[in-house]
Amino acid sequence: MFLAWKEIRYAKMKFLLITGIITLITSLVLSISGLANGLSVDNASAIKNMTADTYVVEKSDTHQLERSNMTAEDIAAVKGGSPLGLRMVEMVHEGKALNISLFALDPTSSFMPASEESVELAPYEMLADPSLKKEGIQPGDTFTYQGKTWTIRGFTEKRFSYGHTPAMFTSMETWKDLNGDTPVYQALLFTDKEGADIPLNLDAASKKDILSNVPGYSAEQGSLKMMVVFLLIISAIVLATFFYVMTLQKLHQYGVLKAIGTKAGILLRALFAQISILSILGILAGNILTYGLTHIIPGNVPFDISIGMVLLNSGLILAMAWIGSLLSFRSITKVDPLEAIGGVK
Repeated sequence: MFLAWKEIRYAKMKFLLITGIITLITSLVLSISGLANGLSVDNASAIKNMTADTYVVEKSDTHQLERSNMTAEDIAAVKGGSPLGLRMVEMVHEGKALNISLFALDPTSSFMPASEESVELAPYEMLADPSLKKEGIQPGDTFTYQGKTWTIRGFTEKRFSYGHTPAMFTSMETWKDLNGDTPVYQALLFTDKEGADIPLNLDAASKKDILSNVPGYSAEQGSLKMMVVFLLIISAIVLATFFYVMTLQKLHQYGVLKAIGTKAGILLRALFAQISILSILGILAGNILTYGLTHIIPGNVPFDISIGMVLLNSGLILAMAWIGSLLSFRSITKVDPLEAIGGVK
């Protein structure tokens, strides 16, 4: 540690450059991860945050909720469960049209999202996604759809959006009145549905299956996660190059230290400590930089970052730095003291 810290203090600019590179890599990885998570929340948080584990839907090649159409007879044919209605609608508020994902649930079921304040939903009353607060919408505000007046009673505690549109939750009573004599449902919700008898025209799908079939969800997440993986690989290559060049520049010093009896293990520990110090400082600076960016990113950009995500990505970047240092370790173990100090020709 003494050797590592003394060299860092001696060649400040060189090591500041390496730390700066690690800072930028960390910030870029965290930013893309935050964007991926933000898009995930904006696209499918209504499924992620709903307490249902199993969805019984109409049999199809793709279990897309909005394409599932179940009749009252289908609902009655399955024992238990709570029906779900879903419709993508356009509601008008103060002359402005808003795209909304309208969910209908039994208000007494465990699947109805918790609200910020305890409310009971009367016909054509709704709980709204809290993101609508940014639009200036408050409890008591009204919307119009299909000639009916809909009223916001409150907001859900968590984010609920579907297909990049805010979700609103209404009662099953409203759903039946809205659909007339032949109500159509999109799913039956269960916390567990193992071993149950399901008619041949229906399927039991897991939350993961429903989530992956939300329009655009898999494509968005796959692309962004691939970018993060490539960034981590690139960071390992870049850092390995920096550390290797840095080690080559010091082979003479390492040779002298070996010639006077310094063991290779001491030199390797010093290099490992140096790499760890630079990487940790760069990662911390990258976290601070990303935190600062979250305050200047426009509110309409879907960006969401959590402590768990920060710790995971920071740990991966530190691991990449350690992996990238292996080439430098090999150079130290293979260096011949006589060759390094010019004693052999």
